[in-house]
Amino acid sequence: MLTRLDIRNFALIDQLELDWNSGLTVITGETGSGKSIMLGALGLILGQRADLQAVKDAGKKCVVEGHFSLEESVFLDVFAQIDQPFDAYTILRREILPGGKSRAFINDVPATLDQMKFLGSQLIDIHSQHDTRLLTNPDYQLSLIDLYGGHQAALKTCASAVYHWHEKKRALRELQEAYGGNEDRDYAEFLLQELEELKPTAGELAALEEEWRALDSVAEIKAAAGGLSELLEGDDIGLLGQLRKAVAELSPLQNISKEAKELYERAQSAYIELKDISDESYRYAELVDHDPERIQILEERINKINQLAQKHKCEADELPEVWEALAEKVRRIDAFADEAKAAEEAVTMALQQAEEAARVLRKARLESIPKLEKTINQLLVDLNFSGATFSIQLDECALSTSGIDKPAWLFSANPGHPAKPLEKVASGGELSRIMLALKSALADTRGLPTLIFDEIDTGISGQTAAKVAGLLRIMSKNVQLVAITHLPQIAAAGQMHFRVEKDQRSGSTYTVVSVLNAEERTEEVARMLSGDKVTEVSREAAQELLGGA
Repeated sequence: MLTRLDIRNFALIDQLELDWNSGLTVITGETGSGKSIMLGALGLILGQRADLQAVKDAGKKCVVEGHFSLEESVFLDVFAQIDQPFDAYTILRREILPGGKSRAFINDVPATLDQMKFLGSQLIDIHSQHDTRLLTNPDYQLSLIDLYGGHQAALKTCASAVYHWHEKKRALRELQEAYGGNEDRDYAEFLLQELEELKPTAGELAALEEEWRALDSVAEIKAAAGGLSELLEGDDIGLLGQLRKAVAELSPLQNISKEAKELYERAQSAYIELKDISDESYRYAELVDHDPERIQILEERINKINQLAQKHKCEADELPEVWEALAEKVRRIDAFADEAKAAEEAVTMALQQAEEAARVLRKARLESIPKLEKTINQLLVDLNFSGATFSIQLDECALSTSGIDKPAWLFSANPGHPAKPLEKVASGGELSRIMLALKSALADTRGLPTLIFDEIDTGISGQTAAKVAGLLRIMSKNVQLVAITHLPQIAAAGQMHFRVEKDQRSGSTYTVVSVLNAEERTEEVARMLSGDKVTEVSREAAQELLGGA
């Protein structure tokens, strides 16, 4: 439980040191006096973000320190979860330095805000007026059911399983996007088959075009080759015959001089070369023949190569590389497809596990709801709700990290009237009492050392206020309870009473918190009964309330 709270340089508080007792502590004061400042200070040691604007003097350090007395059997595991040594007398401290930097400490050991927030959530439960409005929120309703039933382990298992399922779906989606699915594979396979049928090679197009040009010019080739042969070996004017005569005339002279021999040899060589040219042109003219079928084959292949080069936006000589790349793509897609199939199976398995975890959680909720309904209905009778009915309906919905349950809290304040959704029929005062009943039920199951109510009495007065005060007093037997209140009935029920007021000193405004003695309590409760002007009648009424409490 909370045993001491020290606040320095926070909001309107210059310095405050408060010792706290077990049981019910009440905090009263005029509206705007600063009752909620202590909640803001407590929020700092419970892991809330620090705000330099909340510092009274920005040039000085702000310090909030909370002292707690803890049972080892309850909190040893909590400290283990945040990797901090357990101490039965634990101190949480937050410091806001003049520059705005914030520091956190647990038993003088530096701590993270997450560590402090987790530990603080196990030490103190602060209920604000906003929480009452949350009663109509399905997510909040579900969280209260789980808190009451102690379903945290099942909820964590379900949330983890659903998260795992989402991760597997994400992995599958990424694989599908990577290989494009069956449609992309089919098109790649089609393109690959075209290239495999054609089997293009580098340099092939140039060779094909050269052969085609030759076959397409057979007549011209034959005419040119025949003309050359006729020119060289014609009967009357053949160059070879004339050259042969010249060689014969030079033959006798080859032994006369060196120069004459060279002329003879050159003429002989020219004759041999021209004779070879003549024979080759003749053979070429005989070999080359018009072949329409071969021309058609060549034209079809040339066109196909050009078409595929255009389709793939590349040069013809690059088609073999495209072919190889497509083959690799199909192999990669097939490998991706195998991975995708395994990923699909993993998604299916993860979904089954998540659904099973959600069903386990749903079963636990359905088992705990009747007990919660019974407890709430009994407490509502104690809170002056005669004949009221409260029930919880748990419908199935889409799977999420919180399971497959959608709660509906049904309420009827009057006998004979059907229960309807809480948000449609409950007034502010009725919501306050229902919340109080829930907190009372949760206090027994959660075992929180300290429970703080910030104006749980909204919309409550008269006999109902007395009933609420009685329930708070009963709850305080098992939990340290703090109530910030405007109701004299609740103020009178407190075993310790703090009064918060503003003080003007040296031109500055301060929040002052006082621990009231018996006489001062009488005056404070009388003020709450009658307003600023306290009368003997209001004092007597206050004494009666205090005596009854």
